[in-house]
Amino acid sequence: MSTRRTARLSIIAVIAAIGIAGASCTTPIVGPVPSVNWAFEGDRVTVNNSQDEVCVIICVNTHDEPYLLNVNFKVTIGAPGSGSAWRTGSGANEYNDLGAGESHTLVGAERAKATFNGVKPLDLLSALNPANKMDVVGTFTLAMESDLISYDYAADAIADIFEDALNATVALSVLPATEAELVDLILDLLFNNIGNAFELLLANIPLFGLGDDVLGGAVYVGIGATGVLGSAIDAILGGYSIPTFTLLGDNQLPPDVQGGGIFTMTGSKGFTQSFSGADGQHTYDFIAGAA
Repeated sequence: MSTRRTARLSIIAVIAAIGIAGASCTTPIVGPVPSVNWAFEGDRVTVNNSQDEVCVIICVNTHDEPYLLNVNFKVTIGAPGSGSAWRTGSGANEYNDLGAGESHTLVGAERAKATFNGVKPLDLLSALNPANKMDVVGTFTLAMESDLISYDYAADAIADIFEDALNATVALSVLPATEAELVDLILDLLFNNIGNAFELLLANIPLFGLGDDVLGGAVYVGIGATGVLGSAIDAILGGYSIPTFTLLGDNQLPPDVQGGGIFTMTGSKGFTQSFSGADGQHTYDFIAGAA
């Protein structure tokens, strides 16, 4: 049985167990849905294995200059043209001179913080109102190691292509009227549409040439759900990690996706991700929560 099918059945089972299935007979909530501002940012970096290190009899260049590039997006399901994507983080924000086994708590611009303003998280009843639409946010985070040429401009190009892909897929979807179909749509978004965006990315991205080293990427997706609906999704997808998949390969942009995670707007959530590539390994802690 596929991961997507298993996850779908598990969520539907949870919905039935907690009695949400009968909610479709209840009058949906009308009126505006309160908005919140949500954020995703790096919190801490550890150099497990120095990417810059060169050892021939003795080791030299034993310290790295890590930094984050985050390609962030926001899109509303069923709202044409609602997709947007942008970069946070920069090679100018590198942390200088971090050796193997050393950690650093990110501060200020080093955190590459993305703020998603005006997200309207839906609970079950508000989701059943066809006038309401669900927001989805996320970040394609890139673990970088500074050399001579920053990849900031390449991340900007990725954001432009990603925005087009989301507007061609998720923004044209329709938020269904039943809770079971809603779960199906969420899973379809996670397992299909995000992948379609990366396929479009690979079909259009130019070759960027030499630049800073890329240790890897990870994808974090935020579902605009809260309350009972958010908790039901958390119960099943809270421990789910974005699977690894190959894009252009090691030390290239866009890099291979080495993992990630999913969150809702029910509360703050932390993630830890190790990036191994370009002959180095860096581990980052991330935080998703209210801005």
